Amino acid sequence: MSAALARSRAWARPAGLGARLAAYSIDAAVCFILAVAAWLLTGSLLVGGLVLAEAAIILLVVEARTGATVGNLALRQRTARDDAPYSPGMARGLVRGLVQGAGSFAAFIGGWVMVATSAADPEHMGRSLADRAGRTLVVKVPSAAERELWSRNAEAWALQAPVRPADAPPAPGTMAGAGGHTPEASMLAHQQAVAPQAQLAHAGGVPIAQPTPPVTAPRAPAAATVASAAAPPLPPGVVAVDAPVAAAPAPREVGTLLLLNFDTGQRAQLRIPTVVNLGRRPEASDPEVQLVVVEDPDGSVSKTHLRLEYRGDSVWVSDLGSTNGSEMVDDTGATSALVRGARVRLEDGASVRMGQRSFTVATITGEL
Repeated sequence: MSAALARSRAWARPAGLGARLAAYSIDAAVCFILAVAAWLLTGSLLVGGLVLAEAAIILLVVEARTGATVGNLALRQRTARDDAPYSPGMARGLVRGLVQGAGSFAAFIGGWVMVATSAADPEHMGRSLADRAGRTLVVKVPSAAERELWSRNAEAWALQAPVRPADAPPAPGTMAGAGGHTPEASMLAHQQAVAPQAQLAHAGGVPIAQPTPPVTAPRAPAAATVASAAAPPLPPGVVAVDAPVAAAPAPREVGTLLLLNFDTGQRAQLRIPTVVNLGRRPEASDPEVQLVVVEDPDGSVSKTHLRLEYRGDSVWVSDLGSTNGSEMVDDTGATSALVRGARVRLEDGASVRMGQRSFTVATITGEL
């Protein structure tokens, strides 16, 4: 149970107590309004009671299948399993409904008291006594603005790349020539190369070696210095004609990547097509196999636990003889164990559980 709640913390945002009480009040009001309307139309209290029971059962079935009720829809919340972001299903929904109904029949305010027990959840996940019995959660539904923000953040995360700093421009007052040398440096190098070859002068027919004059760096003309000092500053956004031009950034290669999202928050991006081994300390059977080290605080993942392959626009998984086994979880929450060495195609919307860890697979477009 604690392992299921630990996994749910990666995706669940529990609804607050006030929102839950308001949603239950709306559902109760809908049932009572239908029951009173049937009583007034037929004049039979028995018919009113039957309509009340039928409305409650219909709400229970709809909530078990979809996680939604009238109150949940009005307050943007849903009832879900406590171990996966799926609807509760009939078994969990029935257990939860029976416990909630028993509390409702205990007293007129028993239903609200039952919902209020979510404030005393020892796991701090907002579960009432009915939720704990049915192994369910009541979670918030993100708004359109929140989903758009998360989508933009995911795209930004996928496209992020380290940016190399541009080369520093030459120092002010100098211009780089061919090969990155300044005119002053070139002149000094030329003089130093010529200096050893002393010029010969003739005095009375006898060659005399002339001393090499001292080498000094040329000085800028005084007029140019005064002109540059007196030049007014350029307006913002305007640069001098002879200002150095920064090198153009290297083009980025963009392609399709395979994104693995783990329940611990860990993420991995892989170029496709790919063959990757996942585990606590995975080993490659050949040089083409990529490796993903899975963060597993519980120690339930084997050294080389699972193989993931992307070939032919499909994702295939196979268990590599792990100790705690692997299984595939479809979008309804149904699980199917992976047989050692058997390659199984991963269905759309399904996730993979390896030991106590689980991950989902998605394809994104990003920088390679």
